[in-house]
Amino acid sequence: MSQGALQPVLRALHRAEDALLAAALGSLLVLAVVQIVLRVGFDEGLAWAEAISRAGVLWLAMLGALGAARQQRHIAVDAIPRLLPDAAWRAVHVLTQFAAAALCGWAAWVGWGLMVSEREFPLPFVAGIESWVPMLVLPFGFGLLAVRFVLSAFAPRPIDEPAP
Repeated sequence: MSQGALQPVLRALHRAEDALLAAALGSLLVLAVVQIVLRVGFDEGLAWAEAISRAGVLWLAMLGALGAARQQRHIAVDAIPRLLPDAAWRAVHVLTQFAAAALCGWAAWVGWGLMVSEREFPLPFVAGIESWVPMLVLPFGFGLLAVRFVLSAFAPRPIDEPAP
């Protein structure tokens, strides 16, 4: 598949990621408002809402991190690289992106181990879902972040970061 043919696929994937992030955020907000109204107005609450909210925040954080990494807008120390000429910037950029990918790969490995450990002795999460299912975000989210950082290592220097 050529680079030009890949662009529409990537745009569709990015739109799907953004839509999933927006849906997750909207769902968590609606759930929180409903829970507040039920507790304050009716002295009731949804028994499963707290567990869903905790897991939802974890998923939301991972989806947000993936979006930030995709746009190279994640938290980074960038004062020194901005001062480097292109060749030195490239070397530092590749090194730091591979280091970030390695750390995310390690976190994915640890997350996989946690998920497998939880799967051996699962607890009920909500409505017949076992406790290991929400933990899938750890290995897959960090794994995707590792891939994003590897791909970012080969990205050109951002336009808003001119060479000195």
